Amino acid sequence: MESKEGGLFSHDPAIFYDKEQGYFYTYSTDAGPNIKKRVGGQIRRSKDLIHFEYLGTALKDGKMPEEVVHHTKAATVWAPDIIKYEKEYRLYYSASTFGSQYSAIGLAVSSSPEGPFEHRGIVIETTPESPVNAIDANPVIEEETGDHYMVYGSFWGGIRILKLDKETGLAAEEGYGVSIARRSKLANTAIEGAYVKYHKETGYYYLFVSYDSLANLYNVRVARSKCIKGPYLDYHGVAMTDLSLPPNHVGLKITTGYSFSSGTGFLALGHNSVLNYKDEWFLICHARYEKDPRLHCLNVRKMLFTEDGWPLVSPSLYSGEKVEEIKETKIKEVVCGEYLRIDFMQDVYKLCETPVPMLLYSDGTVKLPGIRGHWEFDGMYSQVKIIYNGVREIYYILPGFDRENNRTTYVMTGMNNNGNCIWCKKVESGLTE
Repeated sequence: MESKEGGLFSHDPAIFYDKEQGYFYTYSTDAGPNIKKRVGGQIRRSKDLIHFEYLGTALKDGKMPEEVVHHTKAATVWAPDIIKYEKEYRLYYSASTFGSQYSAIGLAVSSSPEGPFEHRGIVIETTPESPVNAIDANPVIEEETGDHYMVYGSFWGGIRILKLDKETGLAAEEGYGVSIARRSKLANTAIEGAYVKYHKETGYYYLFVSYDSLANLYNVRVARSKCIKGPYLDYHGVAMTDLSLPPNHVGLKITTGYSFSSGTGFLALGHNSVLNYKDEWFLICHARYEKDPRLHCLNVRKMLFTEDGWPLVSPSLYSGEKVEEIKETKIKEVVCGEYLRIDFMQDVYKLCETPVPMLLYSDGTVKLPGIRGHWEFDGMYSQVKIIYNGVREIYYILPGFDRENNRTTYVMTGMNNNGNCIWCKKVESGLTE
C-alpha cells in the first residue's frame, strides 16, 4: 500500500536520480507488514517526487548473503544507499540486529538501478570490541579528487568516514576510518543515519545526522566542512565530535516532530538523504504519524539555503511548488495574515511541537503571544525579515500545500540569529491593523 505522502513503510530512504531511466529512486530498510516476504532492501521510483511506485526488493532472489548472515545473524536489510560508477550501480547495505555490534556493511552491484543486485563482498564488519558500529552506509565522492568514501556508523562510536577503492567499491584501507561526529553517553551516544552532500555554490560538504530514538524523538542535525573528512562544524562553530557541551546543543536542528493543530502531525522526522536536481534541493526522510506511530512514510520536502549557506527545510510536504518572485503589488496580499508558528528549540525536546499564532499586519507590525515587533520584505530573495526584542528572523516564503486542510497556502521556513529554525504556515490572509 502506498500513500500520498510518498510511500507507506519507506524507512531510512536514500534518494537517487538516474538520467538513463529518467526516474527518481528510493532505497529503504526492510520494514512494514509481511516483511519476510520482501527481504533485500525496498526500491521505489517516481517521475515527480510526489507519487512513488513500489518495485520490489534489491538483492538477488530476495536473500541475505550467507557470509553477511554468518557474522550478523541479520534477517533483513537496513538503510541501503546507492552510487553509480561508470556503468555499475553499487548498493551499500547494512546488516545487523537491534542492540548488537555484530554488524556488517555489504556491497551489491547491478547494471540497472532497479536491480537485481548481486553481492560482491563485505566492506566492513564490527564486533562489540570495535570502536564503531557498521551500519547506515552513505557512499560519497570527494569533489576535488573524485575519490570514493563511505560515511557510516551509529550508536557506540558515532560516525566515521572510510576511503573506498574506486574500482571495486570495497574498502581501500584497513581500520575503521576517521571519526567525524559522535555524542556523549549522556545521550546514550544516540547518533546515526549520516549523509554527506557537497554544495558547489557554497563550497561546503554538509553532514546530516539523526539524533535520538527512531521511534519517537528522531530529529535531523547538520554541520559543514570544506574538507570531506571534516572537521564538521555547526552553526555556532562547534565540532560534531565535541563532547564538552550538553549533547543537545551540538548540530543545527532542521527537523522536528510537529503538528499544525489540525489533522495528523508527524513524529520522528529523520534518517534523511539529500537530492540536488536542476538546482533545486530536497530533503528526503521518513516520519511517523502522530496518531499511529507504528505507521511510517516517506517525506519529501523542499530545502533552501540561507545567505550564509545553512539549509532550511520546508514545513510543507513537496507538491510541485516553486519559489516564486513576489511582486511589489502582491506583498501585502501574500505576506500579511495569520500564521501558525513552530520554533525549533535546540535543547528542548517534545514528541510533537505545537504552534503559536503569529500575526503579520499590513502596517509592518508583528504580533506574537506577549510580543510586538515589525516585519519587512526583501523581494530580491523572497525573504520576510522579522525583528522583535533583539531577535532577528529571516524566512523564505514559498507556496505550500496545507495537508491538514487540503488546500494550497503559503509557508515560511527560516532561522533566527540564535540558530533556531522556525516553521510557519499561513492560515488566514489579509490582516490589517
